[in-house]
Amino acid sequence: MADRKRIAADQSDAHAAETIRLLSRGPSNGRGGDNVHDDHDEGEFDDDVDSNLDSNLDSADGHADGDSYLDDSGGDNASSSRHSSERGPLARGGAGAGTTRAQQNEHLRRRRRRTAGLLCVITFVLLFALAIAAGIDRRHKNGDNDGGGVGPRVNLGYAHYAGTRLPNVYPPSSNGGSDHDTRASPIAVNKFLGMRYAAPPVGARRWQAPAPPDNETAPQAATDFRPICLGMGADPAPGSGQAEDCLFVNVWAPASAMDDAAAADETASAKGVPVWVFIQGGGYVANSNPNIDGADVVARSGGHVVFVNFSYRVGLYGFLAAPGTAADVVPNAGLLDQRALLAWVQEHIHRFGGDPRHVVVHGGSAGAGSVALHTVAYGGRDDGLFVGVVAQSVFVPTLPTCADVTYKFWRAVHAVCPDRKDDDDDDDDKAVGDALACLRKTPVELLQQRANVPSSFQFRGNASTEGPGIAGFYWGPCVDGDLLVDRPSVLFRQGRYVRVPMLYGVASDEGTLLVANAASQDDVVGFIVSNYPGLGPAGEAGTAASVIAQHYPQAPAVPQHAPWFPTLAHVYGEVTFVCPAVNTLDAVAAATTNKSAAPRPALFAYRYAMQDPGLMAAGLGTVHMMDAAAVFGPRNVICCPPASYFRPDDGSTSPEEDRNGNPGLVPVMMDYFISFVRTLDPNTHKSPHAADWVPWGRPEERTDADRRQRLVVYTGGHQAMETVPDDQSARCRVWLDLADRLEQ
Repeated sequence: MADRKRIAADQSDAHAAETIRLLSRGPSNGRGGDNVHDDHDEGEFDDDVDSNLDSNLDSADGHADGDSYLDDSGGDNASSSRHSSERGPLARGGAGAGTTRAQQNEHLRRRRRRTAGLLCVITFVLLFALAIAAGIDRRHKNGDNDGGGVGPRVNLGYAHYAGTRLPNVYPPSSNGGSDHDTRASPIAVNKFLGMRYAAPPVGARRWQAPAPPDNETAPQAATDFRPICLGMGADPAPGSGQAEDCLFVNVWAPASAMDDAAAADETASAKGVPVWVFIQGGGYVANSNPNIDGADVVARSGGHVVFVNFSYRVGLYGFLAAPGTAADVVPNAGLLDQRALLAWVQEHIHRFGGDPRHVVVHGGSAGAGSVALHTVAYGGRDDGLFVGVVAQSVFVPTLPTCADVTYKFWRAVHAVCPDRKDDDDDDDDKAVGDALACLRKTPVELLQQRANVPSSFQFRGNASTEGPGIAGFYWGPCVDGDLLVDRPSVLFRQGRYVRVPMLYGVASDEGTLLVANAASQDDVVGFIVSNYPGLGPAGEAGTAASVIAQHYPQAPAVPQHAPWFPTLAHVYGEVTFVCPAVNTLDAVAAATTNKSAAPRPALFAYRYAMQDPGLMAAGLGTVHMMDAAAVFGPRNVICCPPASYFRPDDGSTSPEEDRNGNPGLVPVMMDYFISFVRTLDPNTHKSPHAADWVPWGRPEERTDADRRQRLVVYTGGHQAMETVPDDQSARCRVWLDLADRLEQ
């Protein structure tokens, strides 16, 4: 039968798709940032490639697809104004002349719900479009040598890569912010950017599991970032910084560790240093952190870590589920890319001076959600890929079965394959095979324009929900019975997870950047149901309406927003980020406390409560992933780190500014994270005056409340331990009891 919802959505989503297209574009070839590191290159040469590497690099350097990135012009103005304007239409509604008041109200409610979804597209995509436009070129801040000279070399078997040596990298100052401590001893850091960890996932390889990288006969330059994977609605044109050919990895390694590794090739004596692998977020529909520069954390560690980040398939290319069992499609290709990268680390990281036996996987937002999924992957099978995990603002949307989302496959087919008939939407092998062949032949430009676009119909229509879903999170992982045998809440409670030390963190106001400007309690309910349709309809116990009415009274007003906005942000922040973290830690603590035979991993939790004056004035509070700027350094992350992270250019501050400013947060958070990566305990190498971080779920505590201890990081870099408040614990138990309906 004709997909009526598809037809309606194709028309009504046109505006959102155009917005995505425009936001994903921007000026190119900008260069930004401060050269705080010496720009000299010191080469290390592999004997078998010395004779021809230099000439090959001259021609290869800078000519990879997508090497032209966007600059940061105008980013701050766009950022400062977006929150006060983008949500306004939610409160506007109307109906045709002659309608009754009841009809007008119903029309208004439906329009609000639909507009809420579309506004979230704009909010979500604007964040990452601004991130790409404003941040990517900060990769030059660590003193890249942009020409001349040849950097350190590494032989990976399938390819030889030449990177960049930064001989004098000063660690971030203990004073914090963007300062570097030039009084400290600098270290040399070897940087390798844009190395392939898998074959290009294009053509016949679309929607297949990642394949090993192809052999390269010519030496390869690894001196520039390569394109990130195509986000929803992004422009795939050369120079946009995004492409379908995108499975690249970046490594920052202490030069001394690489030197030791090279010497150990003959003696097999080098142990290597701990490895920090970061999985970027982006709601599973975009790569949000393409430009995190790892030189600062390597320097701050004193050369005791290797830092790794990478791109993986997202959106249509990473999370397409096809009907039937014979389809040549893997539904969770993006997660398989991540596991391929972790396998690459196991095979190759020793050549960069890293220890493959000591890998800590850290993710932010959807990257943190990915970390949780890898912890329970294959029913908790331990493939030896990591020894610890960090989940920063873990993103836990619905996780349906793959069979429940195959309608998205047909929707994509109808968008780009005009010869397909509506009545051909059967799931026999031939029909699916023909449709898949059409999708694989379709140019990526057309897929981006018509198929990898926001949809206000995130969920298949059914009696349990009315409103549209959030268009920004249209694609995502699904339970496939193999990689993901069940939902994470089920697997954690069953004890089916890899038992490694865990560090989970959340921000105080996780939801404010991601929700609509709710004007009424009905708007709050409609938004939550549109994201978690199992919580509808109203009038039943355990629905969004009943939970919100019982547990979420109207929150105090905040600047620049409608009356029910803070309540919606609170609900969405807890159900999607905060409570999944609390409930996961509770499940692991309970399992390891009550089963004496089970190994007990160390568990740590934190709440980031730093306040920035600008964000507070905008009514946003401590926003989602705000702590990333402290963990990696404010000049090394996407988009627009709050101004309070930075010190004045002249270095002067008043005593009040020292107390209430936030530059001091940077070394504190960075040291906690480095310590966890190095020793699986954030206390071992923490800053000298930082608080002792008490583990979560200590078995000697007698009550559940006493076991829920987390570190709180306040404005100015102050820290203290707190017990999770009783009311929040109670709400998290409510959401845990509804996990089946949430599909979490």
